[in-house]
Amino acid sequence: DLEPTERESEYIGPYKLLQQIGEGGFGTVWMAEQTDPVKRRVALKVIKRGMDSKQVIARFEAERQALAMMDHPSIAKVFDAGETERGRPYFVMELVRGIDILKYCDLERLDTKARLELFRAVCLAIQHAHQKGIIHRDIKPSNVLITLHDGVPVPKVIDFGIAKATNCELTTKTLFTEHRQIIGTPAYMSPEQAEMSGLDIDTRSDIYSLGVLLYELLTGTTPFEVGDLMAEGLFEMMRIIREEEPAKPSTRVSTFGEKATTTAQQRRADTRQLQVLLRGDLDWIVMMCLEKDRTRRYETASGLADDIRRHLCDEPVTAGPPSMAYRLSKFVKRNRAQVFAACVVLLALVLGLVGTGMGFREAIHERAKADRAAKAEKSAKLEAIEQARMAVDAARVSEESRQQEAKARLRAEVVADFMNRTLAGASRSVAKGRDITMLKEMMDAASSRLGDGELKAVPIAELVLRATIGVTYTDLALYDSAERILRPALALARSVHGGDHKDVVRALENLANLFVERGDWTTAEPFSREALEMSERLVPGDDASTASSLNVLAGVHVLKGDVPGAKSLFARSLEIFKRIYPGDHLDVAMVQNNLAQSLHTLEEFAEAERLFRETNEIYIRLLDGDDPRIAEGFNSLGGISQSLGKNIEAEKFFRKALQMNQRLHQGDHPSIARSLGNLGIFLLGIGKTAEVEKILRDSLAMNRRLFPGDNHSVAGGISYLGSYLGTQGDYPGAEALYREALAMRRRLFTDDHPDLVNNLRNLAVALQRRNDLIGAEKLCRESLAMERRLSPGGSPEGGRIAANLARILGARRKFPESETLFRESLE
Repeated sequence: DLEPTERESEYIGPYKLLQQIGEGGFGTVWMAEQTDPVKRRVALKVIKRGMDSKQVIARFEAERQALAMMDHPSIAKVFDAGETERGRPYFVMELVRGIDILKYCDLERLDTKARLELFRAVCLAIQHAHQKGIIHRDIKPSNVLITLHDGVPVPKVIDFGIAKATNCELTTKTLFTEHRQIIGTPAYMSPEQAEMSGLDIDTRSDIYSLGVLLYELLTGTTPFEVGDLMAEGLFEMMRIIREEEPAKPSTRVSTFGEKATTTAQQRRADTRQLQVLLRGDLDWIVMMCLEKDRTRRYETASGLADDIRRHLCDEPVTAGPPSMAYRLSKFVKRNRAQVFAACVVLLALVLGLVGTGMGFREAIHERAKADRAAKAEKSAKLEAIEQARMAVDAARVSEESRQQEAKARLRAEVVADFMNRTLAGASRSVAKGRDITMLKEMMDAASSRLGDGELKAVPIAELVLRATIGVTYTDLALYDSAERILRPALALARSVHGGDHKDVVRALENLANLFVERGDWTTAEPFSREALEMSERLVPGDDASTASSLNVLAGVHVLKGDVPGAKSLFARSLEIFKRIYPGDHLDVAMVQNNLAQSLHTLEEFAEAERLFRETNEIYIRLLDGDDPRIAEGFNSLGGISQSLGKNIEAEKFFRKALQMNQRLHQGDHPSIARSLGNLGIFLLGIGKTAEVEKILRDSLAMNRRLFPGDNHSVAGGISYLGSYLGTQGDYPGAEALYREALAMRRRLFTDDHPDLVNNLRNLAVALQRRNDLIGAEKLCRESLAMERRLSPGGSPEGGRIAANLARILGARRKFPESETLFRESLE
């Protein structure tokens, strides 16, 4: 006869069974009532009838001992333990009234931030278990319940039934895992658990399962769908877990179709917002947890919790995209045959280029030999016959040479295009935070061989390579190297084509853009104007080259201080690009951002903000993870938010821009220096001065290293630091810096310029605070006269300067003129 099971109202020790509330593989869980020595409701877990083998009892006692060792608010407490009258072990623990974490988050429609806060608490609970030497090995939503304490949700980790001790024996009985026995839940199982050996499982297995839980909290699904896994059969299921890479959370959401809307709404977002929230930090954090190689996962659950905190505080996370070398090695392992074939093709192309070049030279040599032979035979044969033979030979050799040259050119262009795409891809990779040393060495080696004549027979290939290497140097702020490559490229393009040609336009644009990046608008302007005029002659209607040339010339106008002229050129460029590329396109976003910058400078704030937000949305949709253009978009949003008085938003955007630029660029880079300056002067403006001086000095020092000598970015950094000293009451220090910046700007700008206007006004204020009213009046008058010439119809800046001059004149008791200027300021 079978032994009867426990029933309601039955007593086990001092505990009255009230209701069965759960059942696992080898135990049942009852809600029970304790009356002595305290009255309370508890959860009582007892081993199931028929499951009392030595191994199961050992595992059951292991869970009891594991829970008894732990004391953490997010881990269910153990109160008591014993054996039933029938000899089956039981233990009594805290009754957790709650629902699993995933159901709770979805029912409450918690946003991503709230889900991350709950998940962080789970991580800290698991860390406590790990510190006690316990690995859970079955972390999943149903084992993480949410209870409410005074209305505040608190996670409770339960069911350590398959826990494993890392540094001590949990019981005196033998506990081992049978060979090839599945321990855990497949969808949440780590690759090492999927080996089914049960050996060498450490705390990093729980990190993997936490990553699966986080993936499900963020996306509503596990990395590998449970139904799909179970349908594959045991061995294929285990292989998938061990070998296949899951999609990133943001990528997975983008494949949901109609389901994406429901998933996003449960997280108080729309589909696009959810993808944006997941892209970047959260993608990296989740994928670091899910690394197949456990040495690449977080070392501890607290490390994972810390990265969640960093993300929530907009601080840089320690997780990041795998390095280029790591991803390349993984790609090669997955695609050995294809990579080998590609290498063979590339080698054939290179050898073909060399061989064709040699054949071309051989053809020329043969032609010369034929000419000499024909001349030697002239005296021995009739002149008419010899001339006919020479004509035939010459025609034959000429045709062979022409064919050889055409083949050489074609193959050279194929190889050059391959190298162009390779270097461009490497440049984008470096722009995502990679070490530039190897790329720079590769470009230096390639550029050193461009002038040794190897490509003399195929100048088109040399043009392509010069453009690629030169633009890459410019992107990396290696301006001298870029100029050494791009100036000869323009000369080569002119010599090859002899007149108007798209290659010449591109070479002119590349040089103009280089000098714009260096802040040298006087050198950039002739190149940019010629590029635009030539492009318009080549294609009178809409053309991407014309739109690009308009954008570069507009950048020159910005540096010159002609912002209205720049606005007009940016608008023309944007109109052309929008007609050529309807919908999202990177060129459209780039020019739209530039136009918004002009509108911001002209204080057309509402339209500028609309364009900035629209632009950054396009960048985020089109670009993957960190990108210099997204960082620049955050900088722009910070600036316009500051102008509109949205200081909380502004600080968030400025800090995000700085953090992204620091991840993108190693060492000195203009984007980092610019982000530092923007953040520093913003914090100064809102009175948060604690970290301002260091930020502004770091920005200025970086600009001085990047741009030795006179440069508009250096002058701006000097002025920013002067503004800080002025707010701290160091008026002599502020005056000295303003004078240094002014002298540099007078050397840079021989004509009127907004930077000169601003510098003169700041210096006048510094003198005014030192009570040098005569000097302040002189500088303020010069500043106002220059602003009137720049903006004949009046401007807000002119009004501010007029008001300041009126105050100075009032202090000097020149009341009639002071009144006149106050009226002008109001108008």
